[in-house]
Amino acid sequence: MRKLRNVIALCLALIVVGFAAPARAAVFCSDVRVQLSLGKQQEVAFTPVGSFTLKEAPELSLGNDEFIIKAVGGRVSLTAGGKTVTGASLTLLSGGYGKTADYIRLKNDAYGTCTYLGNMTFDVYQGAIRAINTLPIEQYLYGVVPHEMSNLFPIEALKAQAVCARGYAAARCSMYASRAYDLLDTSEDQVYRGYASKNTRAIAAVNATAGQVLTYEGDIVESFYSASNGGQTERTGNVWSSDYPYYINADDPFDLLNASSIEEKSFIPREYNEATIRLMDANVLLALERAAYAAAGQEVTLLQTVSVTPKKPTYDSPSRCYTEADVTLIVGYGTGEKGQLTVTLALDTLRFGSFENMLGSLSAKKTRLRMRGAEVGTYRANGETYEGFFLTERRYGHGVGLSQRGAQERARAGQPYTDILSFYYFNTALITIGTYESAPKVESGVYKIKQWGISGVAPGTTQKKLLSGLSSEGALSVVSAKGTPLENEVGTGAFVRVTYGGGTAFFDLPIVIYGDLDGNGKVDTDDVKALQSHLAHATLLTGARLRAADVDRDGEVNDTDILFLIRAIHGDEAIA
Repeated sequence: MRKLRNVIALCLALIVVGFAAPARAAVFCSDVRVQLSLGKQQEVAFTPVGSFTLKEAPELSLGNDEFIIKAVGGRVSLTAGGKTVTGASLTLLSGGYGKTADYIRLKNDAYGTCTYLGNMTFDVYQGAIRAINTLPIEQYLYGVVPHEMSNLFPIEALKAQAVCARGYAAARCSMYASRAYDLLDTSEDQVYRGYASKNTRAIAAVNATAGQVLTYEGDIVESFYSASNGGQTERTGNVWSSDYPYYINADDPFDLLNASSIEEKSFIPREYNEATIRLMDANVLLALERAAYAAAGQEVTLLQTVSVTPKKPTYDSPSRCYTEADVTLIVGYGTGEKGQLTVTLALDTLRFGSFENMLGSLSAKKTRLRMRGAEVGTYRANGETYEGFFLTERRYGHGVGLSQRGAQERARAGQPYTDILSFYYFNTALITIGTYESAPKVESGVYKIKQWGISGVAPGTTQKKLLSGLSSEGALSVVSAKGTPLENEVGTGAFVRVTYGGGTAFFDLPIVIYGDLDGNGKVDTDDVKALQSHLAHATLLTGARLRAADVDRDGEVNDTDILFLIRAIHGDEAIA
């Protein structure tokens, strides 16, 4: 039963990422912000284990007792050490950020009590408490890989999953400059259930592929994946609105080889007799009889099936998502004569149950399986073998990118994760994202270079001028916040990209223009509005834009920065 539950959970935990066009490019952020599923709670209990401080009141002593965060109007409140702290948001900071000794335990509405590494921010959103977990992307993957796949999968399949999940996260982090979070913890993005040290194989897969993402022409690929593709990978243009060249239609026999790939099959016998008719789905038999009656204009008896041919795919060739099937039959008339006729079944509306679905009565609903077709086959029952055909329905998910079941079977067959990824993401390159410490240093006599970014950049600076003031042993370029090449003026949130290792690795260093909070490279009243919105907790500045909001350089973002910014716009202050 436990194994069955695990299989069901795995099948349900596929990626179905909305229905918007996927992004083509991204930059790599070392940290991610995940909104946790708390439901509509006014109070949330949590327990910090290890060393944590409250950002808004660092003097408070936080032990390892249970605390309760409460919604008070549009603010949150926490009592600790005999003192109550209330604010638009409250953040617990891990003393060992990036390590696994410190963690927070709280009950997730979707997954039960979970353990979360990194920092935790609480605020009020739509009248209920919201929790956002900020942590290094690699530790985030510790909580994704064993739940999007299974910790028991072959290590090479888990490595492929880790690379895909990392690229998907990078793309999502590049999409939302002013949102309070980057990712949800559900299958709307990626299933994330926090950290569990028992998931040793999945953690090893993440560590073995640390920093690795797929790229196409230098851009990080938003690497989609699903539970099963039904035997053929799908193009993004057939699922969403845009086609990308690294997602193609390709036959995937390994997905079909996996006994756990969900399918629905309905038997059509070559010879109709009492035994074979009992093997047929009642809806299919009725559809054939009605269609034969309509074609012949009279009552007929089904005698033989000559052929079953799928036709009219939903998408252009070579797609095998068919909508109809022609069934050629030998029938008997009331006169005793025989004849041949061909009828058409509408596969997209025909309903039938599965004879060989491993989940039995728990099989997927018909509307959830997206690849319909027909094929020659044999049906075995009670020690007998019957020749005939099968109507089929497969593909649990959108079918774009990696098939988790296909990857599992490929890994079992001995394929390394690099080969698995090469099949599912056509003509892509596997690139390692470096760190500030590992990448070639960026140096400048004009700008200030820190681990958090490049500052001292004046509004209106062009990428050409910026690059002329920088030097590195790596190749330097400027990309936008979404990872696309930038040729004109730079703004806060754009990146200087350092490419090295013969093109096999790169590192993105953020650009910070103090006062430019909206990233357009200018300092104007729109930036004042952005800062006001941030302080009101309506939209949140993060990353380089949050650092750019500290225009007076006192290490805090508050009302004095608004005053400084207004004076700078009027020419009464200079933003260096």
